[in-house]
Amino acid sequence: MLARLKEFAYRNPVRVTAWVSATVALLISAFAPDLPVEPVVVFVLSSLGLGEYAQRLENKKTVEALYMEPDEDDL
Repeated sequence: MLARLKEFAYRNPVRVTAWVSATVALLISAFAPDLPVEPVVVFVLSSLGLGEYAQRLENKKTVEALYMEPDEDDL
């Protein structure tokens, strides 16, 4: 099961990043409305960093796909 989740995260890093960010933001607003601003800022900054990493991973996959030879079925 863990291997399947890891494979899904590798194949869809932007989806995973968006889901995690949305879930944490929803939980913070629902269960901790009096939370100090500092932890929220840390979360936002870490989400931005994770989004940047996910975008670079997507770019790497796109470049790799660009230089692949097409299958005979695709021709």
